[in-house]
Amino acid sequence: MPLISIIVATRNAAGTLEGCLASIRAQSFRDFELLVIDAGSTDGTVPILEASGDVVTAWSSAPDSGIYNAWNKAIARARGEWICFLGADDWLWDAAALERLEPALRQALPRYRVVYSKVRQIDAGGSLVEELGEPWERAKASFRAHSCIPQPGLMHHRSLFEVHGGFDERFALAADYEFLLRELKSRDALFVPTPTVGMRYGGRTTSPENFHRLLRETRQILELHGARPPRLRWAYWTACAWLYVRLRALLGDRWARRVADAYRVISLRKPRYSAVRSGRH
Repeated sequence: MPLISIIVATRNAAGTLEGCLASIRAQSFRDFELLVIDAGSTDGTVPILEASGDVVTAWSSAPDSGIYNAWNKAIARARGEWICFLGADDWLWDAAALERLEPALRQALPRYRVVYSKVRQIDAGGSLVEELGEPWERAKASFRAHSCIPQPGLMHHRSLFEVHGGFDERFALAADYEFLLRELKSRDALFVPTPTVGMRYGGRTTSPENFHRLLRETRQILELHGARPPRLRWAYWTACAWLYVRLRALLGDRWARRVADAYRVISLRKPRYSAVRSGRH
């Protein structure tokens, strides 16, 4: 049994998949398997997988109903003690990323069945947008109201899926949060304060349209778990999403992002949407 199963779901990902695979291939820690579940891609994804037998343990290509369906398929095949998920446009930050996680994984049980680290969001130009991830002592209260720990590279002990089942495929954007909430509403997670994953800013949950859907799903999830969404915070998020959609329609995406960042600066927060800061992968 390998210590880690890495699962990557792909759909027409030829433009980024090679970078993801290269980062896994470069790891100094070798006790892992890599499973790739492809959704029947029609670009060059399948040829890349066919040529990557040195790093890809197993792969399949067939239509699926979404990323969580792909993840559930992969979980059934995974042999690792710990299971993590990467997007096809994510990458392990450096060659020692898994090596830095290994001590925490070896020592986590029985207290912790979820281990997470820092994730660096990178823009299209290769510049750092934001570093995500904070100690569980600070994240705990917020997590039980909304998802606030980064999913890419987060380590799930395989016993979680034996206890809780798989991802709820009714949720298109937030099933990973719903799954973690089953565990973390009554248990703790272990934070490793080092960056292990890079992810491209601008994923499916960052568009205004999907952000509205993400809010709806998160509210449904909280109600499903008997939690009451924080009214003032929820009203604020909804208003921000509505305002951003209107600004984008009036000013275009570039200026809407600049206005959003100007508001963040005024409210003593770091720019996120349009600012470029140093830090390249």
